[in-house]
Amino acid sequence: MNIVSRIPTDGDSSLVMAKVYEEPRKIPYWEQALISVWFLNSFVPLPLETPLRYLMVLWFLWLLALHKEQVVPIVLKAWPLFLLPIFGLISILWSPYMGAAIRSGALYLLTPLVAVIIITRFDITTILRCMFFAGVMAIIVCIPFYDSMPSGGPYPQKNYFAQQMLFVALLSFMTLLNEKSWPWTRLLAALIFPIALIFMLRAPSATALVFAGVGIIGLFLVKFAWQSISKVRHLRSIIFITGVSVVLIGAMIVLNQTHQDYVADFLGALGKDTTFTGRTHIWSAGRLAAEEHPIIGMGLEGFWNRANGAAQSINEMDFKPYGTKLTFHNAYLEVRVHLGYIGLGLYMLMWAWCGYRLLMQFFRDSSLEMSALLVFGAIVFISTFTESLAWASFNTPLNLLYLGALATLSPVRRTYVGKAPVYLSSSPGYAKV
Repeated sequence: MNIVSRIPTDGDSSLVMAKVYEEPRKIPYWEQALISVWFLNSFVPLPLETPLRYLMVLWFLWLLALHKEQVVPIVLKAWPLFLLPIFGLISILWSPYMGAAIRSGALYLLTPLVAVIIITRFDITTILRCMFFAGVMAIIVCIPFYDSMPSGGPYPQKNYFAQQMLFVALLSFMTLLNEKSWPWTRLLAALIFPIALIFMLRAPSATALVFAGVGIIGLFLVKFAWQSISKVRHLRSIIFITGVSVVLIGAMIVLNQTHQDYVADFLGALGKDTTFTGRTHIWSAGRLAAEEHPIIGMGLEGFWNRANGAAQSINEMDFKPYGTKLTFHNAYLEVRVHLGYIGLGLYMLMWAWCGYRLLMQFFRDSSLEMSALLVFGAIVFISTFTESLAWASFNTPLNLLYLGALATLSPVRRTYVGKAPVYLSSSPGYAKV
């Protein structure tokens, strides 16, 4: 324990009460290196990716056994993250492919558990720094794939590649703006930021481009405007309420102009069509599949299987090879098909909990880290309507979402212990017990 309060004196020795704080543990560099490798494993495909992932999971389970007194209380506080994976594990009882369902269910359950273990051992500043380092290594891994980036580079899809590079760019920009970052990491971020943007632009994803613009502007405004505004009482609340009012008025105007097709115009400006690059056909097939078992769904791995004729029909319609494991390009539809309305309700509860915590953390502490976590959470949320990455296991979007929502639950922080009597000498200084 350290007494860190500096107490001025009037030249007379006296006994006073001073505030006592407990400093957080110093995180060893080897632990930071391991967690960076873990994030890299979810950032970009690597050689021996699966064995490395399982070895890292064993390390996390070892940490769970060593520090269960700290991990279990946070698991209980984060209970909405675990309801859907638990229901997914139960669904193996009616899944037509039990073996695959057990494996997927275990991975779905381990994903939030690993996030809780990480937040138990690391503070959010260290976590974001390690994610930035993982992003730097991902950039290095992607360099040899420069010519194939328009088709996805090392990733199976260009949209996923663009989203990963978007996260690297925003992590770099946040590190660059953060005065608390190590000087050499800010210099590294200044180098990586434009490279990540160039790589992102190599994959023709207008959605990622829009997110990049909004994210960069948002972080810039938080850094140079929002923190100054927060010093004026109630001004942030007034601006927030005004912003919500403007959005609602704009929505009313748009909805009342039924002769205008704003959605088609907006999609056209982004280089998209009204079928969302063929996604609407897959969504129609997904809705038909969901109606077969509306309450509890088909069970994990119940649809996307080589033996399922409906899944192979979608492959044929989408010009994919037989046996390709696609997704419905919609996280909510993915959950509804496999886990029914019960699973969909649990999934929406998880999102409500994460969204609430991200917003409350931002309003209580409008630091650059909390602002970036809110931006990341918003990007992941919007992507749920056109991608299924937020219903998966061990990927970058889920890492950012779960760790962002858990940020303030980390016990690794400077904590106030209480007051202790201290004796002050005649010369001012730091008081000692």
